[in-house]
Amino acid sequence: MRKIFTLLAAMVCSFASFAQDIQLETKDGQVIENGSTVTIHGEMEDMMIWGQFNSNLHVRNLTDKKQGVYATMKVVSGTSQICWGGSCVPVMVGNSHTTGMGVVDAESSSSLLIETLVMDADYMNAIVSCTIEITVWTDKNPDQKVSATVTYTNDPASGIESTEVNSPVVYTKDNVLYCNAAANAQLQVYNVAGNLCKNIRMTSESESLSLEGLNKGIYIYRVLEAGKSAVSGKFLVK
Repeated sequence: MRKIFTLLAAMVCSFASFAQDIQLETKDGQVIENGSTVTIHGEMEDMMIWGQFNSNLHVRNLTDKKQGVYATMKVVSGTSQICWGGSCVPVMVGNSHTTGMGVVDAESSSSLLIETLVMDADYMNAIVSCTIEITVWTDKNPDQKVSATVTYTNDPASGIESTEVNSPVVYTKDNVLYCNAAANAQLQVYNVAGNLCKNIRMTSESESLSLEGLNKGIYIYRVLEAGKSAVSGKFLVK
């Protein structure tokens, strides 16, 4: 019995060690998976004397404690500026800028304000497109970084917002666990003692799992594809 408990505890610790404590997302809460390539479509804002277009990116704190968040932006194409605390730093193509975002409250998101200004007479009709490499991390886990390549644009030909990911996407909202992964993947939920609480076989590439009936606390999710662990993480049930 002790050996089984030790094995389960080790398994949970292994899951937790790979769990993200922050994530990138859009302003409407769509998760930008670590390592993904994303296109975000938006509209130019009329600022009276110039046009402003921002990336609509946010960083979410997935833990139940406040965390200091840092970010690096490298501009691949276009010209952008990164803004926090009332100040902005222009970043040219090929250059990067690292800055602290300050503290993000527990289970909350903070705007990762990256914007482009267009200062000509016809700015509302200008086409803006910029590609950046974003990397974010926390002061508590500086070696655990989350990255994505983001193109934000108001080009009508770009279509709607889309995400290409190389691994499953799992997130919680309104007491429901959502999973985007390969069809026939297996989604499992464990408590911190290593007990399997919920387990479903996905019948499509997008499934949801109600968290009703689970006690408040931290849980571990794991996605299995072809019998092998594809991704794992943790979430909080309030």
